[in-house]
Amino acid sequence: MLTLRNGVCMSKHQLPVLSGALTAFEAAARHQSVKAAANELHVTRPSVSRHIRQLERQLGRRLFERRHRRIVLTVDGEMLLGDVTLALSHVQGTIVRLSGGQRPNRLVISVDPDFAGLWLVPRLAEFHAIVPNTPVEIVAEKGTHSLHNRHFDCAIQYAEAGLEPQHGETLFRSRLFPVCAPGLVKMLPLRTPKDLQHHRLLHDRSIAEWQEYFQSCSKANDIDVRLGLVFSETSHCMDAAARGQGVAMGDDFLAAIHLSEGRLVKAFDSGLYSKNAYYFIVPKQDEKNPVVTTFRNWLFQSVDRLRRNLRVRRIGMG
Repeated sequence: MLTLRNGVCMSKHQLPVLSGALTAFEAAARHQSVKAAANELHVTRPSVSRHIRQLERQLGRRLFERRHRRIVLTVDGEMLLGDVTLALSHVQGTIVRLSGGQRPNRLVISVDPDFAGLWLVPRLAEFHAIVPNTPVEIVAEKGTHSLHNRHFDCAIQYAEAGLEPQHGETLFRSRLFPVCAPGLVKMLPLRTPKDLQHHRLLHDRSIAEWQEYFQSCSKANDIDVRLGLVFSETSHCMDAAARGQGVAMGDDFLAAIHLSEGRLVKAFDSGLYSKNAYYFIVPKQDEKNPVVTTFRNWLFQSVDRLRRNLRVRRIGMG
């Protein structure tokens, strides 16, 4: 007997078949579209809708809100998606190990250096637990030119938001806000953005993000953003900020480790969305590679979990 989080008891024989309702739900939730889920699963749209309705009836909960041309997960749907994605990743990992014999498939990933150092590497142990016998190679590099090389199975790269690359899908788009070391605030208080004129600004690649930020702050748009330090790598900029060398423009994803461990704090609640986004890209020849599928499912599930935690934290603070 299985007890669900809503208190409903369910026999294991009543659980939805993984190849039916749960896979239809996972695909629809990921695409926010019944049509796209049907195309991916090579079934009809009514079939996907039927599976989702069956699942909702069985759980006694609504999993989606139906909106114009798309569907959006409810709170219950988000909770189920996290567990389903992780479970499917574990199953996929087992299939990879069993079907690969004594020589499992190798996974080679081309990754933007900032994403590799600030997001992926700190979480690799979690993915390794899913596919412990799969060799993984992380190649940190900028740009997607290497995907023309068969040596790479997939890529995570940084590019302008809205310009989704071929065979790519949006992983996340960050919200930007000023961050600094906790001790820096004690020495020179930061009560309003205007107080940034007394601090050194740390720039990630260019002064553009700070310019946009001050343009959105009417009482601080006369601060000279040309002063300060410019870093070619986000990881170096965050490290300088964590060491108290100035105030950087951080974000809710790549600065997450520093923020959660207390090395950085948000200076203000005000912020803006980045003009760029991170994309997950899979060459057409690797779309059905089971190891790539397992990695993709784990990656998106991890990003969604962080996004939900950030939302809960903001609600709790408000």
